[in-house]
Amino acid sequence: MLVLYRLTSVVVVLVVGVAYVSLLFTSFLPVVLMVGSVLIVTFLLARLLGWNVRTFEFWHLLSTPVLLLISGYGLFFFLEQFYAKSILGIVLLVLLALFSEHIFSYIHLPAIYQPFSIEHLGQLMNILTLFFLSVAGFGLRLFLQVPLWILGVAFFVLSLLVIYGTLWASKVEDQRARPYALVGALLITELFIAIAFLPSGLYTSAAFMALTSYVFLGLTRANALYRLTGTLLRRYVFIFILLTATIIFTAQWL
Repeated sequence: MLVLYRLTSVVVVLVVGVAYVSLLFTSFLPVVLMVGSVLIVTFLLARLLGWNVRTFEFWHLLSTPVLLLISGYGLFFFLEQFYAKSILGIVLLVLLALFSEHIFSYIHLPAIYQPFSIEHLGQLMNILTLFFLSVAGFGLRLFLQVPLWILGVAFFVLSLLVIYGTLWASKVEDQRARPYALVGALLITELFIAIAFLPSGLYTSAAFMALTSYVFLGLTRANALYRLTGTLLRRYVFIFILLTATIIFTAQWL
């Protein structure tokens, strides 16, 4: 049985890899390929996690890779260059494989699990998920004129899940994590709605969202764990100002 669990990451990569290559080189029902691969990956990871559906740990460890895959597929529709789509596929495969490996060691072989591996990798995946979702959200708003309130509600729910899951993985107490997650999701959703009115491109707007989410998660995590210092605050502020200026002066504005 342990061998079957050990092969989960390999099967996940094969399933997503086949679906993604099919999307790149064929026109065979892309929605079917995406939905089918997401369902299979969800089943494989749920089985790896032991179907402990009554625990938040199960839903967090399951939703982190699944949301990344779904958001990655959403970004796929807005990419035009073949090399960009190929890079996206490689990133998805590598992250899904690594996360599956960490889940396996965390659940089934805790003796070899490297502490904080899931926490650090999960935070990276969550930031990428918010970036991918932002591109898809701004794209739906621009090209399909999807009502902003619908996108706002969806983004609020997803942001709440991502922020709370990140704080939970950082061992923040539930009573402290909930208000941070609620306020953070509200602020990020308001930012999403505000940026939707700016004359910026999809990737520029999404980069602002990802950068803000990264800074907010970093500062919130440090404060919730009573580790926020003046030095750390100045470091995040410097990173935010530097990267914001880089985005502004290198972006193509409409």
